[in-house]
Amino acid sequence: MKIAALLFILFSFNFEIKAQLPYSEPQFSYDSLMNIVYGTAIDFAGNADTLKLDIYKPHDDENCRRPLIVLVHGGSWIAGSKEDPDLVYMSRGLAKRGWVVASINYRLGTHKTSNYTMYAFCNSSISAPCGYICDSSEIFRANFRGMQDAKAAIRFMKGRNLIDSSDVNNTFIAGESAGGFISLATAFTDAPSEKHSSCFAIADAPVPDADLAGYGCIPASNDRTRPDLGSVEGELNTGIYDAAVKGVGNFFGGMMNLDIFQQTGATPCVYLFHQGSDVIVNYDQGGILGRISWECYAQTNVCQTYYSYPEAYGSKGIEEYIIALGSAGPDYGADIIENYSYLNNCLSNGHSIDNIELRLQNMVDLFAGKIAASGNDPSSNCEITDLRKDKLKNVVKVFPNPFENQIVVEVDSDLMGVPYEITDLTGKLIEKGNLNGQTSELDLESIPAGTYFLKIGSTAGHLFKIHKL
Repeated sequence: MKIAALLFILFSFNFEIKAQLPYSEPQFSYDSLMNIVYGTAIDFAGNADTLKLDIYKPHDDENCRRPLIVLVHGGSWIAGSKEDPDLVYMSRGLAKRGWVVASINYRLGTHKTSNYTMYAFCNSSISAPCGYICDSSEIFRANFRGMQDAKAAIRFMKGRNLIDSSDVNNTFIAGESAGGFISLATAFTDAPSEKHSSCFAIADAPVPDADLAGYGCIPASNDRTRPDLGSVEGELNTGIYDAAVKGVGNFFGGMMNLDIFQQTGATPCVYLFHQGSDVIVNYDQGGILGRISWECYAQTNVCQTYYSYPEAYGSKGIEEYIIALGSAGPDYGADIIENYSYLNNCLSNGHSIDNIELRLQNMVDLFAGKIAASGNDPSSNCEITDLRKDKLKNVVKVFPNPFENQIVVEVDSDLMGVPYEITDLTGKLIEKGNLNGQTSELDLESIPAGTYFLKIGSTAGHLFKIHKL
């Protein structure tokens, strides 16, 4: 009895320590900024797509280095948005815990099959006509485009670190369903050799079945050529910041290639959630949409099967692979719900999060441990820089403002060499360096007229709004 009581006390003590980690408990209100453009890119059909994200961040935490996370919605690479209720819930919950959150839209769409039939007992409410792709390459290509966009969003958000008071060294990503696939690819695809062969230039897509046009599956301008999709990093927002993350969360998504776990840099930690009853993405291993095709549709002949989707590993399959890697694998946490039932999951809600608050908390607890280990402590993040900031207020002069081509920064002698950064109003980094003397002339002739932020000093520093004529 004494042993049982001791174990209970120890368990409670460990839980209390875990629960008290910074960034793990809701304690703040939050602000949000909607529909921020982070880039423009060409979609599957050759059309320009304006990419937007929503930002959520704590309102009153007074922290100079908030962790940053990008969230990616699901929708089979053809639908969904940053307004997904689960992602909005997570975004608000994370911001209340002290995180800066970017919930993103990314390029959607796939080329369709030339052979589609709506069966007599099928309808669009129990099937997704736009999900009938022409071949498996479309999924590899859609996931690759989504990964490029997610990396662009990460770099964009890192570039806003002055505006958001975010910590570029504690950046994470998470997503659900297709967003989980994209998030895992974003976290682990770090070498050109990991680009799938389908993402190079391949044969044109076939003419899609005309019946699909009635469901809005085919854009008015539909270029069926399939060109090379470019580098694994993409082309947007490159230059200053990379797209590296410290951790990744996968909610009922998966991976089509486990070899990308081989990393050239630091290995991100992984949070995994999946239900065995998922008939969309097999929680272990199988074709994407395979269970719904063969257990639900084919058994009853109710709808045409999704026969072109590639094989993938769900969260259980990924966990087993990580275990097999041993010490070479990433740190991870997993919530695998063993409720698989062959032929009996067609009407279940397995492709979803069973308890969103619990699963969010479990992911946050894993990530919060990594943040704490990095030395990010909100109680001391601003101490040194606030002292410098107070001093900078008294000894820094920035003139003329507005300016035409140059701006002059004057500092006290003991502040020579402090770093400076200039960003535009979206947070994009324009220039950075160090002040080379008590008086430094910054040549800004090449930047266009407008309003910018000039930050003097590291981390918090002092922020000036400057105007170029």
